[in-house]
Amino acid sequence: LIALGISDANGRVHDKRQAKFRQICRFSELVLESVKHLPQTGTLHIADLCCGKSYLSFAVYHVLKFIAHRDVDMICIDLKQSVMDYCEECARKMRFDGMHFLCADISEYVPACAPDMVISLHACDVATDIVLDFAAKWRASVILSTPCCQRELSTKLACESLRFIAERPILRKKFCDAATDALRLLRLECQGYTADAIEFIDPEDTPKNIMLRAY
Repeated sequence: LIALGISDANGRVHDKRQAKFRQICRFSELVLESVKHLPQTGTLHIADLCCGKSYLSFAVYHVLKFIAHRDVDMICIDLKQSVMDYCEECARKMRFDGMHFLCADISEYVPACAPDMVISLHACDVATDIVLDFAAKWRASVILSTPCCQRELSTKLACESLRFIAERPILRKKFCDAATDALRLLRLECQGYTADAIEFIDPEDTPKNIMLRAY
């Protein structure tokens, strides 16, 4: 938390980082809950797709390595090389030797071995679908994904019976958000997963607070 700028040198969480701190804590809880669904022996292979500055990536690594006491090999992927370089530097300073950062397009990424867990926080629009397809293709044991800005359905919704919703922009958005996530869960279920949607964190911290979880 200190290295990532969440707290000061004394461990006090910065006022402007309180929401991020709560997000990290909640995600850590969800990761601990999922440990029982992961392989119980050997190295855990984790993929964080569209990782951004990787706050949650570091939390996941810490939880699995130092709380669950597992060997962890974690790859974090995003499109910005400068951000990946920064995260790599942070990982080395913290001696998180099992973390690796790659600048790449997730739609083109082929892992060296199948991941046991795939996570993603706020992958925009169809990027979330790419994440879920990747996870299902490689048969990840655990999937934790928080979608963001589901625009695809909104631009294509043309159903007369739903016009009473679609003609009101704010309701159209809410409907398309819910329908998109529900369809994603159905697809995961068709691929053999038990999938559900849960409230990730308080909506006062972020309106993008729905997590899709599958085992």
